[in-house]
Amino acid sequence: MAGVDQGASLPVRIAGLRRRGEYRAALEAATAAARAAEERAPSLESVAALVELGRLRDDFGDYEAAEAALVTAAAHASSLDGGAADRVLALALLADVARFGARLTEAERHAVEALAVAEVHLQAGDPARVHALVSAALVRVERGADDEAGRLLDEALAASERLGEPGDRVELLARVRDAAGVRHRERGRYAEAAAELEAALELAERAFGPESLEVANVLNDIGMTGKFAGRFEDAERVYRRALAILQRAFGEEHPDVASLYHNLGGLAHARGDFAAAEVPARRAVEIRERVLGRDHPAAVMDRAALAPILDGLGRSDEAEAILREAVERLSASLGPDHPEVAVNLNNLAALVQRRGELDEAEALYRAALERKERALGPASPALAITLNNLATIARRRGRAHEAEALYRRALAILEAGVEPDHPNLLATRRNLAALLRSVGRDVEADGPGVSAG
Repeated sequence: MAGVDQGASLPVRIAGLRRRGEYRAALEAATAAARAAEERAPSLESVAALVELGRLRDDFGDYEAAEAALVTAAAHASSLDGGAADRVLALALLADVARFGARLTEAERHAVEALAVAEVHLQAGDPARVHALVSAALVRVERGADDEAGRLLDEALAASERLGEPGDRVELLARVRDAAGVRHRERGRYAEAAAELEAALELAERAFGPESLEVANVLNDIGMTGKFAGRFEDAERVYRRALAILQRAFGEEHPDVASLYHNLGGLAHARGDFAAAEVPARRAVEIRERVLGRDHPAAVMDRAALAPILDGLGRSDEAEAILREAVERLSASLGPDHPEVAVNLNNLAALVQRRGELDEAEALYRAALERKERALGPASPALAITLNNLATIARRRGRAHEAEALYRRALAILEAGVEPDHPNLLATRRNLAALLRSVGRDVEADGPGVSAG
């Protein structure tokens, strides 16, 4: 990595320390700069230092302090001539912090404001504007607005490729390609996601170094994609590399370290090794509760992720209590229509269904489906799992026509968006074929999209 230019402005030196992986030194410098700035009138340099402080506080998992610094930076920048870029960047970073905290409405508000300011005051290729485009795109991904997310990322990619400064170009391209990979993964297009994320990893390693937080973030995204695609060994390898980077940078007590343990637990759960899954899943809960508090939405989600593991270990009563608490707490903190509420309603319904209580299971599945539709739209692939589950209930209760309609709706959604070998698509086809055979229908003659599995 290149050295830091001691003749550069203080914000540039702080950013340089961060790029070299000297996160604690960068935080100390940014904190000192912010304290000194409190005694003077706002300036472009003090605002830029506040932006860097907000970014670093976010790095260290101190999200409230990060937001406070970024809100102040955005407010001060709005009163300064030439402050538009810093205001846009502060708002984009605020959108990221809110999104990671699952506060999607707040994230969207910041992202929309950042884009509006950038549209009026910044050139198309300004790096701050590219950051705003990516932040807005990732909020759209969370909202299920795939076409809009794609448009924003296409614009960000074109702007990044035109940048004259090689360093800026590589850094921004790494972020754009990572976001594009996340978008493809959320739509179930795992091959496309993997290609984008591998490109993002190469760019991030070149721009920030192999031990950087940016690299750890991309590795985590690669691991999630590998898990969903069934490449479990590859996923574990990159998860563990990301975990080692974060532990070296921050130690064990950090929210992002908890996220990696959470993901390792989820990976072992996907492999069906519930005993192995419980250890990292509980570690995630312990760290998150100590660092953020037991009532923080992320801590609640960690506990909820532990529930299916406990159910797999035969401790269904404990799992059910956790899921019911998660639905209640997340509804109160994030809103009743948040996607995470729907996920936990679906998981609770599955547990109740296995116990044979079909009336409650069906009601819970319908509640989950309604929330997913409101939060993500009627064409999101996330609906397919709940549609399949509802169809299974309808079939067991002798409502074959309703079950067929639900399977076909799930099939239409998946065929329009995911890869041909996506596990959920193949499972839906098998389920529909089994239903048709059970009522004496000819599967092969029933049209495209249906196979005997």
